Amino acid sequence: MGLKVSISGVRGLFPEDLTLEHVMNFTRVFSSMLSDRCALAMDTRISSKSIASVASAVLREYGIDVYNLGVAPTPVLVRESNASRVGAGIMVTASHNPLEWNGLKFALNGREVPADLLLKSSNSSKKSKSISRIGVEYWSSSSASSIYLDDLFRFLELDGYDAEGVRVAVDTAHGSSRAYILEILARLGFRAVVMDSIAVDPTGSDLAHLYTAVSNGCRLGIALDMDGDRAVVLTGQRYKPDDTLLICLAKAVEMGCRSIAVSIDTSNAVRDLARAMNCKLLYSKVGEANVVDTMLKNGCGAGGEGSSAGFIMAGFNLCRDGLLASALSLSMLDRLDEVMEYSKRYSVRRGKVDARGIKHDRISDLLLSRHDYSESITMDGIKLVLDESTWVLVRPSNTEDVVRLSVESESTDRCNELYRMYEQMIKDAG
Repeated sequence: MGLKVSISGVRGLFPEDLTLEHVMNFTRVFSSMLSDRCALAMDTRISSKSIASVASAVLREYGIDVYNLGVAPTPVLVRESNASRVGAGIMVTASHNPLEWNGLKFALNGREVPADLLLKSSNSSKKSKSISRIGVEYWSSSSASSIYLDDLFRFLELDGYDAEGVRVAVDTAHGSSRAYILEILARLGFRAVVMDSIAVDPTGSDLAHLYTAVSNGCRLGIALDMDGDRAVVLTGQRYKPDDTLLICLAKAVEMGCRSIAVSIDTSNAVRDLARAMNCKLLYSKVGEANVVDTMLKNGCGAGGEGSSAGFIMAGFNLCRDGLLASALSLSMLDRLDEVMEYSKRYSVRRGKVDARGIKHDRISDLLLSRHDYSESITMDGIKLVLDESTWVLVRPSNTEDVVRLSVESESTDRCNELYRMYEQMIKDAG
């Protein structure tokens, strides 16, 4: 498959594609951007501890003190890396990729740093100042946990909320967010029904066990990925990852947000919600860093990605935050049915096609040669808008050797028909 270096970090099959030498090299480059402190966290993959140990050793070699959070989600690490605290962070995770994979995410001053930027900076990986000491490693997982959760409850003004034992089904994929989401549920007065599976990517997994739980009395189902930056919320109706973003944006607008930014791979339901709530909507390329850039350039208070069930709120964390999204969704229980009416109108289907042998220029030619679309958008891959409710997006993946295909329409049958047609078109480009 090969090592993937992108705006989403560096990741690959470990140790075949991602090696410990890669870990050392990327950490050295990142260390050249730091002053004297860096937070470090990891997900629960078998290989994460070894990779974290190597990253810690390299940081300390460069005179940087390491604040090791142990097993902790990406949003906790990013918030801890805020300039007012540690200032930088490294997260050991391959996020939603298979368990055999692993990787690194980098954060500086409260924002994730694209790994492809580090690759471009590799020629200047030596620190300009002399190194007079070896860094020290501190373990601070419990303090980081309590600080993050206390900040979250203050930000959302949730202290005093009492769900009085309402049941919520939770699947954390045995990942780094488990202790955090259980603490959130307990503080809010919910009764957690833990149903952890090996669904590393909740946006592309069969979540039938959570559907069953919701059908049997749980008010909500929540599935998080391995590093806790994605949260899928199931309300009992047809599920799509965009529902998380839809629910959270509705709450964000209630909280005073007047403009939002989302990736182009996001359901029309979000567009309809923004129109109804008189909120300005902007689009970006797919990828968390691209959404954050658009948010910052345009002063957007919130944003995210429908395709990845990712939600970002600028006032709290400039990264996808599955814990924040979960807490927001839980606080919206009395309005869920109303908000989900926007989602019911549309069917979305997403998938991927093996990119080996695929000629991307050929895909572009085939797509643009069609005459059944009203608008073509080439911001990120090619998005063909067929009518007010129907679109098709074809783009190369940032994290895998695949071509991603997304289709949305009001009709499930038409959605599936279009998906099959464009899937074959992509394969024909080989």
